[in-house]
Amino acid sequence: MPKQPTEAMSSDPSGSSGKADPAQSVRQAAENTLSQARQAVDQYIREASRMHGAMESSAEAAQSGARELNRKAIGFAEKNVNAAFDFAQQLVCTKDPKEIVQLQQEFLQRQIEQMSSQMKELGEHSTQTAQTATAAARPKA
Repeated sequence: MPKQPTEAMSSDPSGSSGKADPAQSVRQAAENTLSQARQAVDQYIREASRMHGAMESSAEAAQSGARELNRKAIGFAEKNVNAAFDFAQQLVCTKDPKEIVQLQQEFLQRQIEQMSSQMKELGEHSTQTAQTATAAARPKA
């Protein structure tokens, strides 16, 4: 006589008696880990791209500021050289020694004032360039 199935036997086709298949658990864990790793790498790549863009913006701002600073410095040098030639021309045309001393004092005073103003302008421009480059590198909220 054939045996009848008892309640102890499960109707689960895998015959696992209600226990999870270990291979399925490992597979699911691997899929979860892979998914998390993919998300982490995607986030890393997005952040790296954002940082790259910020650094490029910062470098461009710094280069632009440096070019402008160089233009200003060359303009100041040209102005100072022209002032020296003008002074030399005045000296050549002067016959009175008292006038030579007066011209020299005036020239030196103007040069001190002019160079002080030029250094102040270059310093302010350098500060502005540094602030612009730094701001360009900051993360945008």
